[in-house]
Amino acid sequence: MKEHIATKRGESVRVFIYCIVSLMILASAAACGSNSSSNSSAQKNAIGIPQLTDSKSHSGWEREDCSLCHPSNQLDEIHSYNPALADSFKKVDADDIGACLYCHGTNGIKGVTAESYQCTLCHADPSVVASASLFGGHATMHDLDGDGKIGNSDCVICHQYTDMNGAVNFARDFRQSTETYTSATDFCLTCHDGNGAFGITPPVLAFDGDFTNIFDTFRGIAGQTLTADIHGAKDGLGQTFGQFRPGASYTSAMEIGCTQCHEVHTSDNSYLITRFGESAEDADADALDASVSVTGNNFTELCALCHMSPDGAITGNGLQEVVHPSGYDSNCTNCHYHGAGYGDKTNLF
Repeated sequence: MKEHIATKRGESVRVFIYCIVSLMILASAAACGSNSSSNSSAQKNAIGIPQLTDSKSHSGWEREDCSLCHPSNQLDEIHSYNPALADSFKKVDADDIGACLYCHGTNGIKGVTAESYQCTLCHADPSVVASASLFGGHATMHDLDGDGKIGNSDCVICHQYTDMNGAVNFARDFRQSTETYTSATDFCLTCHDGNGAFGITPPVLAFDGDFTNIFDTFRGIAGQTLTADIHGAKDGLGQTFGQFRPGASYTSAMEIGCTQCHEVHTSDNSYLITRFGESAEDADADALDASVSVTGNNFTELCALCHMSPDGAITGNGLQEVVHPSGYDSNCTNCHYHGAGYGDKTNLF
């Protein structure tokens, strides 16, 4: 008799546990909706990513535990256009939902700010993002919010609505302006024009105390190329600096884009001057393989990527420098800088 009662009790316990588990599953399903990978009512942003902007757009509205309804295998499928992005989700904690919020909107979660996007969680960690070294040096060069470091709020000043597909597309990945950008230079000049776009005014150049307008020196005042630098819109014919290196495909009429001399996020050189000859896209093979080091205001190794004199001395990066007339020192910025010789035929930059 006692055995019979124990057996009945055991069955009752199993039934009770089964009911509890079933209720938990049903509750989870209710939270996630009938199809957690698709929310057909969600609006899409400028580049087609579903936006979770109201309670009707997402059955998991206001939930912060994205992984409850979106497990790893589902994320792989949804983000199959970029396997590296899908793989990165496996390298962070399930409660690190910054990338979700950045791409898909707040999902009704209160108190979301730029810091919530956790950009640097992945992009400063080489185990997650291979190019994390881009953020290694001059950590405050683009400290746009003035807090003494490059943080998430700095990232979103330039980057908005990026699709994170691993390739830079200027028409898609840089959306802070109504303008569609076609090159890195177009985007750089949006801020480096001295008018405070996006609430940002770049600092003045150290060698020209009141100068912040790179746009006018590059494109010319009101588009007048006479007032532009010869690395910009002005044709440098007759104003050569030494001669172009043999094998390079530069011409006097070319515009030299910002990223041929500057890196974007970081550099061990001042003014974000590139560390790598490969930045000079139209240089010859030897220059493309060279490194670049700037010491003080001596930019010789940078200039030597494109310019040289047949009798010039060998530079620190193994190239050949331009021979200057006697009497000039090694401080290049005494004569050569954005806006030097403004509008003059003897334009020095």
